[in-house]
Amino acid sequence: MSGGSAAGLRSVTCAVAAAALVAGCGLGERARPDVPTRSPGAATDLPEVPAAGGSPTPTATRLPDDLPTPRQVDQKDATALSKAALTVMYTVDSTVDTGLRDAKLRAARYLTPEYTAKVRAEPGQYAPADWQRHRAYLAVRLKPLKPEAGAPADAPTTAHRQWEMTTTPTGRDDWRGASSVFVVFMALSRPSRDAPWRVSDMVVTGR
Repeated sequence: MSGGSAAGLRSVTCAVAAAALVAGCGLGERARPDVPTRSPGAATDLPEVPAAGGSPTPTATRLPDDLPTPRQVDQKDATALSKAALTVMYTVDSTVDTGLRDAKLRAARYLTPEYTAKVRAEPGQYAPADWQRHRAYLAVRLKPLKPEAGAPADAPTTAHRQWEMTTTPTGRDDWRGASSVFVVFMALSRPSRDAPWRVSDMVVTGR
């Protein structure tokens, strides 16, 4: 991601969510743009994989049927691309994923190479035991949010989008975990006006 795009995303988060992003505006360790900030106990607050003993081995099954596919997404529409990417990134499925990083990497086709590299460098995680028992996945619901005053306007090769994201652990046996709500700020870029959009940075804050 270019320095200009990163600065643009940071200015958006500082302007529209200053109270929630005090640490993020300073790019501190607690709220780097490439690592979502999650509230303690939130549905996406997955623990890191222990250094010894390995992580649980999920029983393979197919992913939820409603995940967007590249053919369904207008990749030259920044809103459509950001929605598809965010849905795939957070639909963690305990039957096929070790944790959140696996789901995010499944969306690599919607991300810039630089942002994909940051995701690969994130700590490994594992799904909670409750998810394993219920063969659960994280259901994602998104609602677009209007840009706040001062947010950068779209340019031919840069764009910003803001979403309200609700996540709910959902078992294949009808079990439901507690839902969590987040606000997501996304930066998108592309090399030219005719190229498809890609997510180049993201900040997630608890609501």
